[in-house]
Amino acid sequence: MDSNYVFLCGVMWCRFGQQDAGKELLRAANSGDPDMKALAWAMFAKGLRRLRALEKPMQPFSRTRLGEELCG
Repeated sequence: MDSNYVFLCGVMWCRFGQQDAGKELLRAANSGDPDMKALAWAMFAKGLRRLRALEKPMQPFSRTRLGEELCG
């Protein structure tokens, strides 16, 4: 496993939430190479933050409130 592969897995995990890519990141996170481990954990964490942000429900806005924000 090399850093290019881990990076590409990170992109697939962060951008598309692909589970197999996330599994590969976890496998790389257990690597003996500290640089590989750091890259894998960074990419995995970034993907988790993105997925959590996507899962948050959107707050409904009334027309009045929306108009206030737009016309301030």
